[in-house]
Amino acid sequence: MPFHTWLPHAHPAAPSHVSGIMSGVLIKIGIYGILRMILLIKTDYVTAGYIILFAAVISGIYGVMLAILQHNLKTLLAYHSIENIGIIGIGIGLGTIGIGAHNPMLAALGFAGGMLHVLNHSLFKSLLFFSAGNVYQATHTLNIEKMGGLIKKMPHTASLFLLAALAICGLPPFNGFVSEFLIYSGLYQGLGNQSPVPLFAIIASLFGLVLIGGLALLCFTKAFGIVFLGTPRRVFVPAPVEASWGKLVPMYATLALIMGIGLFPGVFLQALSAPVAAFTAKIPGAPQVSAIPENASRLVANIGWCAAGFIALAGLVFFIRQKATGRKPASVSGTWGCGYVGDASRMQYSAGSFIRSYRKLAEPLFSIHKKKRPVEGIFPVDGWQETHPYDALEEWLIDRPLRKLKHFMGKFQFLQNGNPQFYVLYGIVFITLVILVPLVVDNMYALLDFLNQL
Repeated sequence: MPFHTWLPHAHPAAPSHVSGIMSGVLIKIGIYGILRMILLIKTDYVTAGYIILFAAVISGIYGVMLAILQHNLKTLLAYHSIENIGIIGIGIGLGTIGIGAHNPMLAALGFAGGMLHVLNHSLFKSLLFFSAGNVYQATHTLNIEKMGGLIKKMPHTASLFLLAALAICGLPPFNGFVSEFLIYSGLYQGLGNQSPVPLFAIIASLFGLVLIGGLALLCFTKAFGIVFLGTPRRVFVPAPVEASWGKLVPMYATLALIMGIGLFPGVFLQALSAPVAAFTAKIPGAPQVSAIPENASRLVANIGWCAAGFIALAGLVFFIRQKATGRKPASVSGTWGCGYVGDASRMQYSAGSFIRSYRKLAEPLFSIHKKKRPVEGIFPVDGWQETHPYDALEEWLIDRPLRKLKHFMGKFQFLQNGNPQFYVLYGIVFITLVILVPLVVDNMYALLDFLNQL
């Protein structure tokens, strides 16, 4: 932020597999450039670190706040890429501050968390985009408001989307928890600085990262609930069907990597030893720290295994319940509508109503355009309301300057009037200037030489 405005337009226009590459690889090139510059240049690392930290926290919060408001599934995921670049930037900022403050542990935790999150984000975000691609091919729409109940038609895609959403929210036993745990550890390590201004910056960054995680939970609760749960809001022709195994197998392989990092973080943290050592080596005279302490790695692994055990226990209870009740006859009926007998699909939460309270709070910060027709009666036939969120930074930094530039250039539109005689005249004027300008310049130089001789 504010160099993010192209991404929410690029992702919905691209095929989902291209979005996976774009989010997993392309947007990380800038992160790679920042890391290389930190290694190549010698500067005031503390100041540079706080600049990176400030920009990263703002990007993370701004990205996730805009993601919650989106109705297009891939636009929502695009804003989460901006959010996760912010999380990566927080780690890099902490590591840079660690170099400047001669704190090798802070540098190691920051850079390790940031670089591991680069890999983690490429995995769970690719899985989310692939799941969105399956949904699009089944429904031919990315509008969340038109979906609902897809978990019954696409159980594999729904499960994969849910697990990837838990990973991006930083919950154990998934990979996002490991990298965010390292960044949190770096923030707590930075709290040892007793100077007021740095201490305030670290505390603000800590609360910013907490806010990012909480808002991400809200966003993906909305996305998963509206898309996959509830009653279908629209009849699709043909009916949605699950994606083929040719598409699902790579997605399950990606999930295996996500789980592998969450359950065996020590292997991947050990692989980060060499890159982390390259950064901590820039601290003169300090003991080199090239790896995360064994106790921290073991703690992350233990938390992951405990969370995996809890999930397995819940699955076992559900399995026993299914076996115990599977032989009993089950009656299927419509969801109880609180005494009303209207259309159940219109009585459930929509994507807009789910986050209405949040939208009311965030509305002053963003550009939200509303369209509605007044609602009359309990079951209105014609009443409706639409909200169209727009990036206020894009409106102020790109749209308005472009409109002013177009207005200014439009004043010269008379030159392009479609008259061939004018175009011939332009050619004659151009050739005349090409001939006369050198002659005038030569004469001016001759005149100056003559004046100098006088």
